[in-house]
Amino acid sequence: MTAWDLSRLRYTVRKLTGKFDINQMPDASPGPGLVSVQNPPGVDHYINDYYLYDMPEDLRSLKLRNFYTFATIPNVGTYSLPQNINEIYDPIYIDNYQFKWYQSPAEFYQVWPELNFIDRNIPGFIPDGVTTIFTFTLTQTPIQQGSVVIGMSPNVNSPSTALETFRDTDHPSPLDVPIQQVFVNPGTLTGNFGSTGTIDYLTGAVTLNFLNPPPAGTVSSCHYHPYVASRPRDILYWQDQLFIRPIPNDTYLVKVMAYMMPTAVLSAATNAPKYPSLVVGPGTGHTTNPAADTITVQGFGRTDPAVLTDVPDLNEMWQLIAYGAALKILIEEGDWQEIEPLTGIYERQKMLAQRKTLKQLAHQRIPTVYSQNAARSDTWPIFPLY
Repeated sequence: MTAWDLSRLRYTVRKLTGKFDINQMPDASPGPGLVSVQNPPGVDHYINDYYLYDMPEDLRSLKLRNFYTFATIPNVGTYSLPQNINEIYDPIYIDNYQFKWYQSPAEFYQVWPELNFIDRNIPGFIPDGVTTIFTFTLTQTPIQQGSVVIGMSPNVNSPSTALETFRDTDHPSPLDVPIQQVFVNPGTLTGNFGSTGTIDYLTGAVTLNFLNPPPAGTVSSCHYHPYVASRPRDILYWQDQLFIRPIPNDTYLVKVMAYMMPTAVLSAATNAPKYPSLVVGPGTGHTTNPAADTITVQGFGRTDPAVLTDVPDLNEMWQLIAYGAALKILIEEGDWQEIEPLTGIYERQKMLAQRKTLKQLAHQRIPTVYSQNAARSDTWPIFPLY
């Protein structure tokens, strides 16, 4: 039986590039920060660079497309996508109901405007020129993270002075670090002069600690966006983040289409276990004793333990990986005479690897707004919303 394990990949790459001497190019790469002329990156380095980052973009196989799922967190409306997602797109399902997908903030915020409420000279926050610590409660709750701006207007009867402004920060939930998937509350308020404060997003309780007392007679103002938590209906994809509205009041399953990094299996057996390209936690990947929230992008030839029986998830990938890794080495070496013929062979192998996908796509019509009933969030829902 033919095996396409890491040793076969190394052999093919070395044969294509002429790098047979392990003193010239080792198998494994040196540790982080140790790559130099005397310690060049290893063959595994180029194999994994191509396999994890180049191939998913160059080879858009249907086998790399899957539903990406995650669960919402109550009162958290922003979520950061993990590194192993190469592309994400509609349709989107929340609790298995199909909803609206946006990639334009202009369109999204026309439907979900974040209009701020204003509290002025709220009891507990009336500057007198002496007090530096203020404790008060905003009138509208809950409050959206990242929407709070607290400042002051100058006294018209006194000379103009620089007045401090406080802002908070949105806390996207990192979907690739489960230990950090929490609702960050209370939030931190940071003044532009170095003062600090806190805000409880659920109760509206605010504490401000000024380094210098604000002048007497100034008018305090608190701008923030209150919301009503409910079942989410729409999603905006922007800057590798998902903005979900309404902000969820419960734990809902979100399912969306995605192209993801490939995985590797441990052997050529059809029932061989797989390990993901993205792993979180100690004792994984190329990191020695990482913290519990360490994210490791893994490819072939893990050092914990070192495994030579790693093979690509799909059989048609192995030759493409070898040719792609060899091209990266030849490009760094500046061997342009060998690059041109190998590029032609690489493109032919890519077409062969894509053949199943092209044949499958040939049996369906290209979807358009006229060929399907797109889900709309502005129509009357047929399901309960709360």
